[in-house]
Amino acid sequence: MRSDAAALRADAPAADERPGPIAGTSRLWEVDVARTVAIVMMVVYHVAWDIDFLAPQLPIDPFTGGWRALQVATGSSFLFIVGVSLAISQGRSEARGATWRAAYRRHARRAATVIGAALLVSLVTFVALGSEDYVRFGILHCIGVSMLIAPLLWRLGPWVALLGIAAIVGGLELRSVEVGTSWLLWLGLRPESGSAGVDYYPLLPWIGPVLIGLAVGALLYPRGARGPLTGWLRTPPRHGIAAGLAGRHSLPIYLVHQPILIPLVAAGLLAAGVEVDTGGFD
Repeated sequence: MRSDAAALRADAPAADERPGPIAGTSRLWEVDVARTVAIVMMVVYHVAWDIDFLAPQLPIDPFTGGWRALQVATGSSFLFIVGVSLAISQGRSEARGATWRAAYRRHARRAATVIGAALLVSLVTFVALGSEDYVRFGILHCIGVSMLIAPLLWRLGPWVALLGIAAIVGGLELRSVEVGTSWLLWLGLRPESGSAGVDYYPLLPWIGPVLIGLAVGALLYPRGARGPLTGWLRTPPRHGIAAGLAGRHSLPIYLVHQPILIPLVAAGLLAAGVEVDTGGFD
């Protein structure tokens, strides 16, 4: 989920500010800030989700209305940024003269890290929530697989955005389709019986924001550096670098935020005199 595997110091000059035609490896502060905003949105939503989970008697429904809109906006933001980051990484690899295979191996190594984290989430939630509600194909699963698929479509250029739109439309059409197996959950086909689990982000429609982000990233960051449309971002605002700090560590934050949030929310509910239901962890 990072835009570059080996980040330089936060105050290093941006890639397109250094001499020479080859894009560097410095971080782009605006991408980190965008990811930080998505993390804040995620934490806010999960506070509501935790309240509903621990105290379902309270009038908070994280699955409808504005809360549902926040969930969709949060997931879409993360996935869109993944696409932008892939475009930056791919552009920098090409600018350095790396072969397509070498660039793809780099994407695959990063994807393997994300998929490994996703499998860990599946295991932990299986133990905590049981076989009906555990994370089967969550946002980390979707990100990891998308990181393997999206670079294969890089050569389509801006046309890849149309594939992203098609994926979103197709995925929305599949929401009501049920099949007799759970093996197609990853694609977006729900089983006739059983649950899809929590944090369900199937490839259709959710690879759509990744592909759109890939196209937008290529437009905004040609050769992995700021282009004509983003050149004004070369000088970060006063607190821009600090605001993006959390965005540099989005994967570990994702992995630890719920184990931290749940007891904090439970403590807050108890302090407010609200009865807490821990049956979901039995």
